[in-house]
Amino acid sequence: MSVPAVLFEVENGVATITLNEPKHMNALSSSIIEGLQNSIARINEDSEIRAVVLTGSGKAFCAGGDIKTFPDSRSNAAVSRNYMKFGLPFLVELAQLEKPIVAAVNGYAVGAGFSIAIACDFILASNDSTFAMSFNKVGLVPDLGALYHLPRIVGMARAKELALTGRSITPHEAKEYGIVLEVLPQEELLERAKELASTLADSATQALGLTKHILNRSYELSLEQVLREEAMAQAIAFSTDDHKEGVTSFFEKRKPVFTGN
Repeated sequence: MSVPAVLFEVENGVATITLNEPKHMNALSSSIIEGLQNSIARINEDSEIRAVVLTGSGKAFCAGGDIKTFPDSRSNAAVSRNYMKFGLPFLVELAQLEKPIVAAVNGYAVGAGFSIAIACDFILASNDSTFAMSFNKVGLVPDLGALYHLPRIVGMARAKELALTGRSITPHEAKEYGIVLEVLPQEELLERAKELASTLADSATQALGLTKHILNRSYELSLEQVLREEAMAQAIAFSTDDHKEGVTSFFEKRKPVFTGN
């Protein structure tokens, strides 16, 4: 029996996605990309899932693109473009997912693996993990949204330094740059990621989704546009059961019990 390239499990409202080709350092094979696409579709369709943990098995979170499947240098641009288009939808869906995503980076997050990690909402990293925008090492351009997300996280000067040099950084450097939220011992990483995801899953899911939607677009919008987006989102939030529960629990001086509705 073949082993799935991507493992998927749900517990207490938290979906855990595990890239599961450790012999290949979880490089982005077509089977991993397909598994990620299927996992994101399941999360979108299942209202019981209210937060997500994304991690890798073995010594890597994701070691980037699968170099064995790269288009031949003699291929024309159309072939190469079609190759790239295969992997683009899952990244858009991941970044736009209206449920919080915690990346538990357990080892190497390099190239496209780094791109995937920074598309998540939070990154927790093991103290032996490594981050690198290593695309230039194989004569390529950072992709999978790296040139969108990285400057928004670290600023333009640091983004250029990381992207143009391709140098590796430690998790502690990544935390200093604002990429990583917490650095933990390897044996504590997944438990802490699930703990954070569980806290988020217990929150008002629709309000979190609306907040993510606006934050993800805030750099492209004017203040007036953000105010309008906030007003529309708030109108939706006011109508939710979770808002009613939040108000009721406030007056009853108890912790709210949100359902995601």
